[in-house]
Amino acid sequence: MTQTRNQVIYAPSDEPPRGVKSVFLAGTTRKVDTSGWRETLSASLFDLPVTIYNHYRADWDSSWREDIDFPPFREQVEWELEKQDKADIVVVYFHPATQAPVSLLELGICVRVPGKAIVVCPEGYWKRGNVQIVCEKFGVEMVDDVDALREAIVKRLLSQET
Repeated sequence: MTQTRNQVIYAPSDEPPRGVKSVFLAGTTRKVDTSGWRETLSASLFDLPVTIYNHYRADWDSSWREDIDFPPFREQVEWELEKQDKADIVVVYFHPATQAPVSLLELGICVRVPGKAIVVCPEGYWKRGNVQIVCEKFGVEMVDDVDALREAIVKRLLSQET
């Protein structure tokens, strides 16, 4: 049996990263496929010494107010911003079945840092043209699916080692 080398840290954990490099999983949060893209990607990276920041929260309550003065919401957003800033790579995934306005914001936050973002934006995403132009303008790699995403992450991690 192969031993898992990666580490997945879920919000709002302050567990210290063990990975040599880190990846933050931004993007679509709504469950739209039979398997979640975050779980699929994390499982595909099991053999790499990488820390994966996953902002999924098992205790999330849909009744929570999205308000700066609501402590659980503020904690979540601040955790996400901190981990995105710390991560070596920020993956931003735009699923065609979602609008993902916060994901667009996340892309805007990290796009100006060279080599920071990798974007997944399949055909059918409602603002794909905008995402394509932004990625082209700022030299951000864009792929069409999670399989290509794994390859892009591995390639980026290997290039950052040198």
